[in-house]
Amino acid sequence: MTGSHDFEPIKPVELSLTQNTPPTSAPLPWQQRRSTWVALAICTLLALMVIFVLPSLVKPPALPPVPAETGTPTTSAPAASPFRDAQLAAARRAAQDVLAKILEKKSFLEQKNIQLWGAEAFEQALATATEGDLHYRQRAFENAEASYQQALTQLELLEKTLPDMLASAMDAATTALEAGDAVKATEQFNLVLSVEPENREATLGLARAAVLDQVTALLNQADLAMQNNQLAEAKNLFNQALSLDSVHPLARAGIAQVETRLHDQAFNDAMSRGFSALERNQLNQAKAAFNEALKLQPGSQAAQTGLTQVAGSATRQSIQSLLHTAAEQEAQEQWHQARDSYAKTLTIDSSVMDARLGQLRSSARADLDDRIANVLDDPLRLSSAAVLKQARLVLADARGIKNPGPILKEKISRLKQALNAAVTPIVVEMLSDEDTHVTLYKVGELGQFNRKQLSLVPGNYVAVGSRPGYRDVRVEFQITANGRDKPVIVICMEPVS
Repeated sequence: MTGSHDFEPIKPVELSLTQNTPPTSAPLPWQQRRSTWVALAICTLLALMVIFVLPSLVKPPALPPVPAETGTPTTSAPAASPFRDAQLAAARRAAQDVLAKILEKKSFLEQKNIQLWGAEAFEQALATATEGDLHYRQRAFENAEASYQQALTQLELLEKTLPDMLASAMDAATTALEAGDAVKATEQFNLVLSVEPENREATLGLARAAVLDQVTALLNQADLAMQNNQLAEAKNLFNQALSLDSVHPLARAGIAQVETRLHDQAFNDAMSRGFSALERNQLNQAKAAFNEALKLQPGSQAAQTGLTQVAGSATRQSIQSLLHTAAEQEAQEQWHQARDSYAKTLTIDSSVMDARLGQLRSSARADLDDRIANVLDDPLRLSSAAVLKQARLVLADARGIKNPGPILKEKISRLKQALNAAVTPIVVEMLSDEDTHVTLYKVGELGQFNRKQLSLVPGNYVAVGSRPGYRDVRVEFQITANGRDKPVIVICMEPVS
């Protein structure tokens, strides 16, 4: 070989994955003996002499060359192998690439506090990597790569278990919280936070675990208060527990339960007050209580029944009140008012027989009162034969009433007097001038006269006077049962122009 060497000698690098400091090179066993270095130097020198000096000294044919003697054994120089060196370099790089990934995974897992949740598996992976180190020092790079790859796989598996580990820890912590085990809950939440310091759920859980014992004590006191039906005290204790842990399920369930019982208690109290008032016939109070109960439990059949009973009682009360009023009005002979009261009763319940009979009775009496009033209010109408006939029928109907009251008796008396007065003549004096011809309607022609007396029944009359060359005169006058205090004058005094 006449040229210079093309490759650098491959020098193995020692790596250790069991320490956190960077690996340092350590001499292989054969590098630690001095005699080895001396032998290598002599061999190299002899090889150079053989290649460059010996060909110029030996002339063929000649005797075989006698090797130079030295005091030390000679060793042949290793033949150069570029391909093998290249393969070794490639294997070394491959091993180093895997090694870099191992270091990355190792650093990641250490940041996740692997010693707290996967120490054994982690140590096993590091031990496998250490085996790779041994192969690497022995320049068995392919074996080193295989060991490294196995260690990397172990670390990757550890990393993959991280989410499951966190979920399991959170489940265990939550279960411990629900079971009242503050110590275990704190331990598990701390484990999660050692891996994920920003985990909000674990942070909140840890805070809950810190007050768990206090919350548990309050819940126990609240349960005891519930058992003793001390609902207000139980509510206060549950609220204290919620002020410490606003999401504690038992505290939330407890406050919901006590609220339900308080609500039911208020409903039952309102219903009780309603029925008590109904028994005392205090319908307004009963109605208010049942409406209060209905607001507490909308759609409550019991409350609706109570209101129905109130309405029924109110209806019966109204009917009884109207019937009582109508009876009093009948007793006072207020027949029109009694008729109206019975009519109101029938609008409430048309099946009330007393109201039906009362309406018929009072209506007949009210009609009789109206007919009597028509006669008494205008007795002069009795001068008409038809009206007189009707008045006599009214009197007969009034007399036919059994057990008439004092008011009807008084009206019958007045009606008799009016009828008698209607047929009793009254002397009326009429004056004229003997030139005027006088005609009295409903009586006849009176002729010309100066003074005349007539017997006339009470009523309204019209006298007409006429005279040639003069305008006719018309005189309307009235005669009552009390007579007339001045004469009726009929004289035509206005000449026709």
